[in-house]
Amino acid sequence: MSFHVRDLLKRARSAPGTVSALDAVMGEDWAIVDAGRARRTREIQMGGFSRKKQSNENSALLSAHKRDVDRMRPASGGGGRLPGRNPQAVVKMIRNGGASDMRGMKAQMDYLSREGKEPLERSEANMGIGIDAAQEAEMADAWRMPPEGSGRADRTSHFLASFPEGTDAEAAKRAGRAWAEEMFGSGKYGGDSYDYYTAFHTDRAHPHMHVIVYRRGLEEGAWLKVSQRGDLNYDTMRAVLVDVAGREGIELEATTRFARAVHDRPVPDAEYRRAAEEKREPVPPAHTRRSAILAAAALMHQSRHFATQAQLVEATSPEAARVYRAASTAASHGGVIMAITRNISTQKEAEMNERVEAAKVEIRDNIDKVDRDMKEIGDGATRMRLARDIADLKADTAPILSNPRDLAPFTEAGTSGRYRGFDADDPNAKIARSAVETKIKAVATRYGTDPEATVERYAGPAPSKGLEQQFDSAEVEERARTRVARGDGPEDVQSRDIALTKMHREIATIYDNARSRDEGASRQERDGAAPAGRSGNDDGRAATSETPAQVQERARQATARNEAARQAAREADPVYQQVAAEQAAEKRDAAKREDAKRQQDRADAERSKRERDDNGHGR
Repeated sequence: MSFHVRDLLKRARSAPGTVSALDAVMGEDWAIVDAGRARRTREIQMGGFSRKKQSNENSALLSAHKRDVDRMRPASGGGGRLPGRNPQAVVKMIRNGGASDMRGMKAQMDYLSREGKEPLERSEANMGIGIDAAQEAEMADAWRMPPEGSGRADRTSHFLASFPEGTDAEAAKRAGRAWAEEMFGSGKYGGDSYDYYTAFHTDRAHPHMHVIVYRRGLEEGAWLKVSQRGDLNYDTMRAVLVDVAGREGIELEATTRFARAVHDRPVPDAEYRRAAEEKREPVPPAHTRRSAILAAAALMHQSRHFATQAQLVEATSPEAARVYRAASTAASHGGVIMAITRNISTQKEAEMNERVEAAKVEIRDNIDKVDRDMKEIGDGATRMRLARDIADLKADTAPILSNPRDLAPFTEAGTSGRYRGFDADDPNAKIARSAVETKIKAVATRYGTDPEATVERYAGPAPSKGLEQQFDSAEVEERARTRVARGDGPEDVQSRDIALTKMHREIATIYDNARSRDEGASRQERDGAAPAGRSGNDDGRAATSETPAQVQERARQATARNEAARQAAREADPVYQQVAAEQAAEKRDAAKREDAKRQQDRADAERSKRERDDNGHGR
């Protein structure tokens, strides 16, 4: 079954802007989202897999989406850049293109030199001299190429850097040589510097540079390895090609397909060859469920990025804002934004980008100012309330500023479990709040933190990771001031952290007890009984006529009703139906394969038995 990116985008466009692009695409089958920022509880709901297996798969999906988003960010030049304006930087590593022995090395050199008609040039470390028979022998010795037929693993790797049709040949050659030296000879990438030679060809419409690299490092002996987890990867190689080509007046870009809102899957080389033989256009592979989700989420993220840029420049450049909005609309509908961006001149794009960056600087300056102003406020409770407001501002601003390291934590859910008071929609919070706050102030006073500020830290929704860190720092400062005022001696970090941890445990217990009493009272009121009196002990739980078993059964029934309602909503969703059908098809296919295997095993066993019997009769 095939999945269509545009269908997923249609659902994503109707989702609120407070959820992530991936959540917007996946919908309620993926997560239950709290409206509070950075406070998200994921609940896996889709059927067909065990909960643990599906949780792992969705975690992998989330990680893959984050990688896509990271790759979509421009490596340099600012967030206002428009992808698709220039030709793409093309870099390839030729599969099975290396040589493992002297024979392979000689055959490769003969091919690249077109039997001696085209020059081969050594690396810059070897002055770029041409390769003749003497040089070839010297290189084979330096590269420790084994004799003919005795090599196993490839000792060389074959790379190709290609330039757009019509590029000046001499400029392309200089750029190709500069790229080879920067990537392999400079020692900046791959953990070592590597020897290489090059061959420049213009026999096709696209001038291109072949680079043959000896895989053993010259300084550290590290083996060359292209990996997305290291600094020697395709994204880096393309970015470097853009840089060196730009010095030669060749305008390229190294944007991902998703950044350009291209949602079709890449066409494999084999399909290109088949299409050429059959004289037809190549056809990209159909999307799987996973690839369609990732493509739609990436395009939705890019759409929101362009929409943000439009907001940033609306006041200073309405024309630029219209371009960004058009790109946003195209991306969210699965359209091609290159038709919009290709007509923007280099100068115009630079002006648009400058306006975007100027707006970001102004926003950042404002955030820094409110941070400074907050620190000058003497009242601790007021300062904590303002810290919450500023944290929300930072969470809103972080995506606009491309999630700088100091703001990104404000977009992430807190992890400490602290500062979780009453829920905002808890109807009993007002009744219990006064008594709870009195107890919290007493605990805070005992542990040396500001009582009013401590209450305020627990007064709002669960904080983001960044706000948690601010609250923690405030408590450390408050405790230090209290100890000085009391005349206590210095306190080591471990003792301080143990004390503050105990404080938070006591406060959490206070809230837990209050919630238990309120739940009991609410349950009695629903059943038509007056709330029971509360005892004066620390536990303070309300008396109830229900036994623990009855309470558990009531909760179980409520959970079952909620799950049935969610399941009915899921089954009405067309995307869910597609997923369920695909999973059922996968199960049927797996059952068929298993049945065929069992039949084959039985046939093999019977054949073996007959062979043994025949051999026995023949003796």
